[in-house]
Amino acid sequence: MQKLLLYIGLLSSVLSFGQIASYNQFPTKHPSHILDEKLDDISFALSLRVLESDYNGPLIRLRRDSDNAEQDFGWADNDIVDVIAIDTWRAGANVYVVTWYDQSGLGRDAVQNTAAFQPQFITDPARPYFVGDGANDRLDINTSIQILTNAGVDGSVFTVVYSTSNQNFSSGTRQPGVNTNRWSIHINWTNNRVYFDSGICCDESVRFAPNVNNQWQQLSFIRGTIVQTIRRGGTILRTGNYTNGRCTATNNFGILYSNGNASQFATNRYTEFIMYRMDIGTTNITEIEEDQIGFWGL
Repeated sequence: MQKLLLYIGLLSSVLSFGQIASYNQFPTKHPSHILDEKLDDISFALSLRVLESDYNGPLIRLRRDSDNAEQDFGWADNDIVDVIAIDTWRAGANVYVVTWYDQSGLGRDAVQNTAAFQPQFITDPARPYFVGDGANDRLDINTSIQILTNAGVDGSVFTVVYSTSNQNFSSGTRQPGVNTNRWSIHINWTNNRVYFDSGICCDESVRFAPNVNNQWQQLSFIRGTIVQTIRRGGTILRTGNYTNGRCTATNNFGILYSNGNASQFATNRYTEFIMYRMDIGTTNITEIEEDQIGFWGL
């Protein structure tokens, strides 16, 4: 009888292990991540690392140009997207971003289904990224700017980005045919300034700040009910009252361009992009910035 019970116990363990292995499609996560206690008022959370401990989906979906096959990829033990698995799968082919998955739980993925518009993905082992061609590459988050912000006013954006001097809209939205009605960011403009227009453009007293060029950096763009702030690496570059009206556009949000604008595409490289619909407060702002700087070695 004891032998029978032992055999049943061993069989149960084997079956249980098999079930775990079958469903564990992505590597084991570390015990805590920067967004574990920071999902209130979040709009979306996009990264080439895992940001939230309960998230168990892939980080990115890629297309290889050798045969147009597509595949999802999770993360390796270092929490970064599994570049070894990607390199094995692509076998020397170029790969392009189809979907950058939202880790917020809201399903607001950044998507590009048209092959010609997909940004190229680069398997840098320390800081993987995708890059825009400055002509038509873009990702779309199919949610209105009115929802992603607090009715076209408040919002917080945290990016890990390689800035380039190119006449572009790096992200955001604007009303088609109405250049002034926007919630948009430029990183950088041709004058090596970073611009932030969180409403009717342009409030010159707070909209821009001098910035570095052609390097990786952490940048934050915070809009409260009245005050707008541009930050770099935890340091305030520009802050003050935004006195123009709110953005009333209803179209969606774009990355590598401003949704609603058919020109001025960016040549930036992106590794992480987190957005909230509110000014989330100094403590959370500082913690997210410090985590992005420390994790990505900026």
